[in-house]
Amino acid sequence: MYPRILTILLFALSLASCRKYVEDAPVQGQRVLVYTDDYRALMDNPDKQEVALGMAPQLSCDDLDLADPAIASYVSGNTIQQAMYTWAKPFYQVDQSDYDWNTLYSAMYVYNVVINGVLGSKGGDLTLRNDLLGEALIQRAFTYFMLVNTYARQYDASTAAKDPGVPVLLKPALFVDLTRASVQATYDRILADIRQAIPLLPGVQQINSRAGKAAAYALLSKVYLNMRDFANAAVYADSTLAISGNLYDYNTAVAANPYIFPAQFNDVQVLLRKVPRQTFGAPQLSQSLLNLLGTKDLRYMLFVRTGDNFYPAFSGMGFWPRNNYAGYPDASAVGLTVNETWLIKAECLARGGKKDEAVAMLNTLRKFRFLPADYVDLTAATADDALQLVVDERRREFFGTGLRWFDQRRLDKDPLFAKAMVRTLNGTTYTLASGSNSFVFPLAPMLIAQNPELKQNP
Repeated sequence: MYPRILTILLFALSLASCRKYVEDAPVQGQRVLVYTDDYRALMDNPDKQEVALGMAPQLSCDDLDLADPAIASYVSGNTIQQAMYTWAKPFYQVDQSDYDWNTLYSAMYVYNVVINGVLGSKGGDLTLRNDLLGEALIQRAFTYFMLVNTYARQYDASTAAKDPGVPVLLKPALFVDLTRASVQATYDRILADIRQAIPLLPGVQQINSRAGKAAAYALLSKVYLNMRDFANAAVYADSTLAISGNLYDYNTAVAANPYIFPAQFNDVQVLLRKVPRQTFGAPQLSQSLLNLLGTKDLRYMLFVRTGDNFYPAFSGMGFWPRNNYAGYPDASAVGLTVNETWLIKAECLARGGKKDEAVAMLNTLRKFRFLPADYVDLTAATADDALQLVVDERRREFFGTGLRWFDQRRLDKDPLFAKAMVRTLNGTTYTLASGSNSFVFPLAPMLIAQNPELKQNP
C-alpha cells in the first residue's frame, strides 16, 4: 500500500509548485489516503520534507570568498551560481526552473494533504492523528518561514502589511491562484499554524525528523526573533530549553582518532532535522570568517580543511560539512536546534540590557567548543558589546550552512550591524549595499510566465 501511495503522491508533488504544469490532477484529497498509517508513511518520507534551503544562501552570504582563480573560473561557468554569488538578477534564465522553490512547495502539498485529511483517516487512534496534524502544521509553518525569508523582504512591522510575501496555500490542490500574500499575512499564518500545533504535539520527542513541543517553541522563538519581538523570542526560547536544552560537547568529537561527529539523527541538539537541498562543492571560506574563528576553536578543527580536499582544489581553507563524518544522507543541520535557540535567548538578553546573563550563556556554550586548555571566558563592557559577541558566536556556530545569510538579512535592519558587503570575481567588484533589494532572491521567470498573477521582486 505505502509504495503505491507515495508513488502517486510524489508524482503529484513534482507538479504542485505551478498550477499550469498539468491538465488533470492525479490525486485529490483522500482518494488514495485512507488509513492513519498512510499519513504516517507520507510524513516520514524524507525526499522533500527534510529540505529547508538551497545553494543560494550559502553562496550569497559572507562566509564564502571564492577568491582562488580555479574556483572563480569554476563558478563563472555556471550562470546560476555566478548570479547567486554576485547578487545579480535573475538567477535563472527563461527555460530554467527554481528547484528550491519547487521542492518547498511540493513539500507544502504534502503538509496540506495531511492537515486536511488525517483527522478523518481510519485505523489510528486520536493521539496518533493529532500528532500527525501537529507535525504537519509545524512543517508547513517552518516551510513558509523559509520561503518568506528567501523570496520576500525582511519582516519590518512598518511595511510588512504591504510588502509582497509568498503564495499561502492551505489546501492540497494543484490548480490554484498563486497571488502573493503580504509578508504580514504570511507571518500571521506561520504563527497561527504553530499555535494550533502546540497542544497536539508530544512533550517528548522520539525522532527528530518529527516535530515535538520543543521544536514548536523553537520555531516560535525564531519567528519572533525575525520579527524583532525580542520579548516573545526570549519567552519561547525558555520554553524550548526547558524541554530540551542539551548541548553537544565538541570535545567528545576531537577526543576520537580520527575525529567523529554525530549524524543529525543522533545529535542531542537537533530538534527538527532539516538539510540543504544542494550545496556548493568548493566552499572557500572568507578571511573575515577565519579570523573570527581562530585555529583553536574546535569548530575550526572539525569543519575546516585545506582547499586540496575539494573539487576544484583551491588555495586557502574550505568548509568541511558534517556529512563527511556521518556520511549520506546526513548534511548540515539547518532546521531547528538547541544551539540556535540557546543563542537566540542570549541575543534577547543582550538586547534587553542583561549583558552579564547574555555573556554567561555564551560562555556555557563555548566551553563545549574549545579544549579546556584553550578556553577563555568572554566579557562585555556594555550591552552592545554583548550583542556583538552573540552575533559573532552565531557566525562561528553556523558557518558554511547558509544560515548566516538569514542573519545578514535581519541584521541589515539594525544600525549596529548594517553595512555593505563587497566581493570580487574575476577582477570585477560587486557590492551588496545595506537596504539593497538583492537581499531578496528573485522568482524564476518561468514561474511568473506560467503564473502571471505572481509579481516579480524588484
